[in-house]
Amino acid sequence: MLPGCTQIRHLVRRWVKRDPVRYRSLREDLVAANMGVTLDRYLLRTFLVSGLFGTFWAIAAFLAMHLAVLPQVSVGIYNIFSIRPPAFVPTDALQIAVSVLIFVLTAYAAYIFFLRYPSLVKKNRTTRINLLLHHAVAYMYAMRQGGAEMMAVFRAISGSSSVYGEVAHEFRRVVRDADYFGYDVITALRHLQETTPSEKLQEFVQDLVSVVESGGDMLAFLETRVRTYQEEARFEQKTFLSTLQLVAEAYVTLFVAGPLFIIIVMVVMGFVSSTS
Repeated sequence: MLPGCTQIRHLVRRWVKRDPVRYRSLREDLVAANMGVTLDRYLLRTFLVSGLFGTFWAIAAFLAMHLAVLPQVSVGIYNIFSIRPPAFVPTDALQIAVSVLIFVLTAYAAYIFFLRYPSLVKKNRTTRINLLLHHAVAYMYAMRQGGAEMMAVFRAISGSSSVYGEVAHEFRRVVRDADYFGYDVITALRHLQETTPSEKLQEFVQDLVSVVESGGDMLAFLETRVRTYQEEARFEQKTFLSTLQLVAEAYVTLFVAGPLFIIIVMVVMGFVSSTS
């Protein structure tokens, strides 16, 4: 890393330590979005990219105004205090002022976008987790019924990212915490419960931890959850199909049957007027 970037990173780190509550939601969104970057490094990238983005558009605007033919801008001011104002604003000063304004606006827009981008990724991951969770739970139930241990089940799911997608990435954290950080299964599951963006997965992990701690029947718990999630998936699919049917009927009515009806009415009115 360049020395200038290192100094900026130290400044960003001091800024975050001075007001940690301000960026707490951003830190949680980064963890939930699984972006693999720390808060300090992400803020450093945000400041650098925002500055470069604003500089690019400011230079582009300055060059565009410099190449264009701009008339002298006159300023009409009521001279109340008998002060002699300038007759016009110089074109170069106007170009610089507009360029600075564009720099501020574009840099601030990029800064806001980068601050909200992790939350967008978090929502996207939440949707993907909820879509594939019932398949992963069914696979867990099948492996558990075959006599597999819980860590073996988690390893199998985490290694099947092509099938279970973001659910596999979530359980990969459990395997990482248990294998590399020395956590037990319950602690690793609680850590997943705190970091996952999906409330559905969070509820499942919470109930799973309760069953493990109380020594309950894991197979019966997974069987119940498989049936529950399958019913929810079936209901969501019916709701989606009903909404799609409503949209299709509205489309046919507005863009197919409606214009045909209007054309028929106009033709009939033309015939009636011609015969009369």
